[in-house]
Amino acid sequence: MKKIIFSMLLLLSTIQLAQAQKFNSNLLKSYTQNELTLIENENPKMINVLEYAILNACYYIEKPTNKSVDYPIINTSNDSNNFTDLGLKITDKTQFFISKSSGKLLVVKSLYVIELEMKNKK
Repeated sequence: MKKIIFSMLLLLSTIQLAQAQKFNSNLLKSYTQNELTLIENENPKMINVLEYAILNACYYIEKPTNKSVDYPIINTSNDSNNFTDLGLKITDKTQFFISKSSGKLLVVKSLYVIELEMKNKK
């Protein structure tokens, strides 16, 4: 009887673990497992948007000289274009940061912009 119960628990935990890894593991750099599970349960397509965003959400531009906005400074030692490498999350608003290493402006696209890009690529 103990062997059957142990086997069932092992099987259930294996299934749960397999289901928990339906997404790109890079997302775990910015989101917790619980956050990703909640996102997936509320809107399963959102995981696809976040996975697309890993390679497409960030880009660098020259810092505008005619604006006196104080953007937050972020450590981008390798000028990564990957929001998860920088520990950032995609939000409803476009985010702007000054790269500590290059002085350039890092732009992180909003959720809305990323979704539009995905629709237009089809």
